[in-house]
Amino acid sequence: MIVKLEFMYESDSEYMSCPAKVGRNVRKLQRQFDKWIYDRNNKHPYWVIADEDEEGNEIYGVCFNAEAFVYWLNDVKFVKRKKIAKLIDKPADPPKKKLRF
Repeated sequence: MIVKLEFMYESDSEYMSCPAKVGRNVRKLQRQFDKWIYDRNNKHPYWVIADEDEEGNEIYGVCFNAEAFVYWLNDVKFVKRKKIAKLIDKPADPPKKKLRF
């Protein structure tokens, strides 16, 4: 199944190919991804230092694109299976689902 991934602050969309079962549950998976990516206890490469507070402590934010969602599907959520999702070029046929981040 082809899923269109849109980001609010980006003009381009990206596309992901995944099994139909994953595509049918993609909104639920997006909510799980959102919890994972913003959980400071998770060590992933998408953390960035956004600012510093009055005491000099670093304040973190996240910076990610569609690759992060594909990474999470393949290497966190479905880690015991072979790679189930991949980014693809714009497909000839319209995508079956659309996600907005």
